[in-house]
Amino acid sequence: MVIVAPACALAGWWQATRALAGNGLSWVYSVEWPIFALIAIAGWWQLVHEDPEAYTERKTRPAGGAHERVANRTGAAGLPQPRPDITVERATARLATIFAILVGSEFLLGIMTLFSVPVSRPSGGLPAKGEIVFLVHAIFGFLLALASIAMAIRLRAASRAARIAAWMGFSGVAVAGVGGLLTDPRSLVRFTGMALMFVGAVIAGFGYLVPLLLGSLRSAPSPPAGDLSSSVPVSGTG
Repeated sequence: MVIVAPACALAGWWQATRALAGNGLSWVYSVEWPIFALIAIAGWWQLVHEDPEAYTERKTRPAGGAHERVANRTGAAGLPQPRPDITVERATARLATIFAILVGSEFLLGIMTLFSVPVSRPSGGLPAKGEIVFLVHAIFGFLLALASIAMAIRLRAASRAARIAAWMGFSGVAVAGVGGLLTDPRSLVRFTGMALMFVGAVIAGFGYLVPLLLGSLRSAPSPPAGDLSSSVPVSGTG
């Protein structure tokens, strides 16, 4: 991953410069190479974090989002194993956290674009200054939009928290995408689009963090109950 992902990113950057120089075919390659980089990162993450038992349980659980509630499951060594629903929730929280990181990265790219591309630039598709950063920001946002749609479809039968996270994330990315389209004309509409991009990124980032936040609240230890013997004084008889 350390070798393939940066190499693909550099290849995408190189093809983007060739596309801006007039090579029409390079527009396709400038999108293709970053996709390969994302696939490399996703494959590495899956290999490192996917538990074989969790993978088997996820593949064999019934369709429709129904989970078998098992109170005490033991493995071959006699040790208690996590329940399938808890395992699925943790995997969903990890996936949503990855999307939150991607949204944060897209937000940082937007900040870089804001400083690279003059706000008062003429109307048009590509700006005359800072076009590379602008193009990377646009392509990354487009891929993120497709990924958010895929996640919403995948989690349509999951738990309520997962569905909320998926749809909040998709809605925020959609709002940011609409804002990006509104930054083309040179008028007050451009500032409206920039504001929508900011609001959409905040909504999407917060939405994708919902499973993580709920998981932290559930895993937080409850305060111990007070001991009556220590709170109620006992008077001796004598």
